Amino acid sequence: MDKQYELRKEYASDHAVSEYSGLPNENNTQGWNDLIKTTWFVASKEMLAMTGESIDNSVMLADGGYLAGLGVYHDIHCLRRLRLYLHADYYYEELTEANLKYLREHLGHCIEALRKPVMCTVDTSIYTFTWDNATERRPNPKSNQHRKCLNWESLQEWLSSTGKKVPLNPMLVRPTGVKDRILMRSLSSSTQEDTPEPKGRRDPR
Repeated sequence: MDKQYELRKEYASDHAVSEYSGLPNENNTQGWNDLIKTTWFVASKEMLAMTGESIDNSVMLADGGYLAGLGVYHDIHCLRRLRLYLHADYYYEELTEANLKYLREHLGHCIEALRKPVMCTVDTSIYTFTWDNATERRPNPKSNQHRKCLNWESLQEWLSSTGKKVPLNPMLVRPTGVKDRILMRSLSSSTQEDTPEPKGRRDPR
């Protein structure tokens, strides 16, 4: 992958809005769904060898290649799941105690999964504070820093160039050699005490 970087001047602490923020609506719901459309892809044996991943215990697809994903998409999946839970009254018609128990355990995993990359990459860009007006109760954070970011569009282009995409119900090969069609949503959700589908909105991952 030819990584392309760019300098970006963005800082979320100023409460700026984006197409992903705000109270849930059809547009930002679709925006989050679009972010995880390419969660999984088909990796070749050569690609896994270059990344140091063993093929001995990697899941094969019946059509060839190996089931793979990038860490950033797991992180986005976790953020999306946290958002769904935050707005559960909008996304779910009802949640049973079993649903809630699973969600809390799953989101506990997600919080830990997000903590690790945050502490690994360590954003050291400084921020200060400002008075938006002289009578405010407290100052607000601000930042004039630039960040070196991987160009998101170049990442999407690379994923598109890798070849076959993984459908939601691919045929996978079990260690016994048996081929089994798996609903991919179950890889990021419990197959036993899963939450229901978000109300009127398909939950792809």
